[in-house]
Amino acid sequence: MSKLKKGKDYKVASTKYGLVRFTEIGPKNGEVILFSTGGGASFMSVHAFEWLVAEGFRVIAINRPGYFDLPIKDSYTLESHADIYHEVINHLGVKDKIHVFGVSMGGLSALYYAQKYPTQSLVLWSSVSGKYCINEQAANSGLGRLVLSKSGKNIISWLLLTSAKLFPQKTIETFLKTEADLNRQERILLAKQIVQNQSRKKEFMTFVKSMTPMGALYEGMMDEVAKAANLQTVDWTNITCPTFAVHSIVDIDVSIEHAQRLEKMIPAIKMMYVRAGGHFVWWGEEGEQVKHATKDFLLKATSIQ
Repeated sequence: MSKLKKGKDYKVASTKYGLVRFTEIGPKNGEVILFSTGGGASFMSVHAFEWLVAEGFRVIAINRPGYFDLPIKDSYTLESHADIYHEVINHLGVKDKIHVFGVSMGGLSALYYAQKYPTQSLVLWSSVSGKYCINEQAANSGLGRLVLSKSGKNIISWLLLTSAKLFPQKTIETFLKTEADLNRQERILLAKQIVQNQSRKKEFMTFVKSMTPMGALYEGMMDEVAKAANLQTVDWTNITCPTFAVHSIVDIDVSIEHAQRLEKMIPAIKMMYVRAGGHFVWWGEEGEQVKHATKDFLLKATSIQ
């Protein structure tokens, strides 16, 4: 397993929270998208979203506490993630409003950011929006037990990456069995849609690589899960920026109630409900529709001042 290399893979911002890793893709003069990655995947997973660069966006992904070398402190809450993000954005000298894009557990950090700081638009995919508990079915699946296990994390991530390289279709089917309420034939069909398309297959491999080394990500992932499980009330009604949220009706990781909460609370929200790959709303042919709708939303939002 290759280690991330400073300069080549990531940069470091000096903030009041310490030295924070980040990576960015796209033109320096492009409108900024702050990309808030899902739990258990590192900030490097943003490289699976090169299609945003094709539209001229500068996409910045920032490390969170417990991932790699950024320590977790007792005073940190999930809302602190938004403050860390904002520190790095300031470090980069970005003064204009930015677009914010949150995926899964990273959606909570994105919501807190849009609630506290100037935001041009907000995109949420399969987003956690309140109290979250790990789905028992997903946790007890083969993949779930591997990811949530405390021991042998780096070996597990090596095995997962090797499996993805040698048996991509079977590996995708395993992910889908854990994250989507789809029957076997639906999982096989969707996995074929991914492996038979080079762009989609590359995105999948980039996603799996971003889970490596798993030992460097585990503490952060579990800290976020614990904090989300203890959330009592959330109020997103003061988020007034244009918002686009996508959720799958067959997601067995983040339940549909999270999307419904957003729909009720955020005034300027547009919802898109799909099946796609369950929690992975960007997978397969229906996932391409999600990408296109997201691009259209972001491009329209760039003209809103």
